[in-house]
Amino acid sequence: MAIKASAPGNLFLFGEHAAVYGRPAICAAVGKRTEVLVSENNKVSVVIFSDAFGKAEIPFAPDEKIRAEKKELENVALFVRHIRKKFGITKGFDLKIASEVPVNSGMSSSTAVFCSILGALSAFAGKSLDKKEYFDIIFPYQAKVHGGKASGSEIVSSTFGGFSYIKKLKDGIPPKIETKNIEGHKFYVVIANTKVDAPTSLTVGYHVPSLIKRDSKFVYGVFDKIAEVAEEAIPALKGKNVEALGELMNENQKLLSSLGLSHPKLDDCIKEALSAGALGAKLSGGGWGGIMFALCREKDVSAVKKAIASTGAETIETEIGACGITVSE
Repeated sequence: MAIKASAPGNLFLFGEHAAVYGRPAICAAVGKRTEVLVSENNKVSVVIFSDAFGKAEIPFAPDEKIRAEKKELENVALFVRHIRKKFGITKGFDLKIASEVPVNSGMSSSTAVFCSILGALSAFAGKSLDKKEYFDIIFPYQAKVHGGKASGSEIVSSTFGGFSYIKKLKDGIPPKIETKNIEGHKFYVVIANTKVDAPTSLTVGYHVPSLIKRDSKFVYGVFDKIAEVAEEAIPALKGKNVEALGELMNENQKLLSSLGLSHPKLDDCIKEALSAGALGAKLSGGGWGGIMFALCREKDVSAVKKAIASTGAETIETEIGACGITVSE
């Protein structure tokens, strides 16, 4: 028996970084997905094959160490081992990971991987797993990838899909959160990969905590303003008011920039997008590189895409508000 699971990457429409500290975020699942295929093998181990990071093997014997070709696979292997034990899987299996989500881009590639693995292994083990259980299981591993701190917003988005409002109510492993689905419609965006590698752990686990230590009043004040922007975006989303959404995106970007979270290449792409007619443009995720996206009227998509491409960034065409985790034999 082979099981296939697929989960989307996502964009932070509003609220990244502030969400880690109890402010609301709004995320959208994107059409770029990570796919995991699980099939039984004849070994007493799990063998992981990743398009991005090579191979890793997880022996079943408790005294044998995980063997991974690249460090990036170690957290994935630890997660797989945890889930194998949790579900009582005693037979060896191969786990193949293929992803359309750019790594270290701000489109939540690691979360899409964790969601896909959890969906595939629960089905492989014959377990019925409610989507509400995904958050608690994945959060500790996502927090580790993010340098010890995370809001968990991306987990909700990749699991349920669509447009999600997420707010952390109480810290913990996992934290207590409030979530709700926001009705969306077909928004036109152009996503750009700046090709500047930006691990989320650098900004979430290192940069922002260092700012808070030095000037917490300023940082938390910025977070409060980001929260106001996110709350204002809810009626704009529901009302399909793209002009208002664009203005709010621009305000969110200015606030993130004030915390030193942007990057010259991000600024370059954002400037060109706005000059070409985009209604709003901002980074998504950790910052310091990775991706940005621009909200456009349908008639302006081609011009905005061309303008962004002129910077040397890679443009990514995809829908937003895509479906969440899917699992099939």
